[in-house]
Amino acid sequence: MEPAGKKGTFTFRTAAVLFVLSAAFELLSVTSEVPLFGAIRSGLSANIYHIVYILFFLALGVGLWGAKKWGYALVFITTILYTIDKLQFILSRQTVEAFITAQMDGYQSELQAQGIDAGLIMEALVLMSIVVILCWWGFAWYTYIRRDYFQAGSS
Repeated sequence: MEPAGKKGTFTFRTAAVLFVLSAAFELLSVTSEVPLFGAIRSGLSANIYHIVYILFFLALGVGLWGAKKWGYALVFITTILYTIDKLQFILSRQTVEAFITAQMDGYQSELQAQGIDAGLIMEALVLMSIVVILCWWGFAWYTYIRRDYFQAGSS
């Protein structure tokens, strides 16, 4: 089914391309450590984490591009998964601090010279995570409003 001409086609197809790009970037970081369940994880658990996101992002790309009914449901499933993932991160102060320390390793003197402390970085990271969660929910809301895009046979 070709969804061209339906309301939301440009937005959903643009999002589809961006989700596929997100999957590609996630693939590039498949061996990177991740903040998960109160600690910074590496190895197999980090690999699985990245692979899960790669699969979700690729599936979203296909589902949104082709206006698949399962793509509609997947938007909400992924939004919930992402929300839980980010909330478990930002609600663990120790994990956020460990993540910042790992990311800033080797740059402490430059940050101190600029007067930037870990507390400021932590606040910015938490705020950024909250904004991204809200963006996901905004996209889910838009998806709900434009649910006709996913209906087979509608024009």
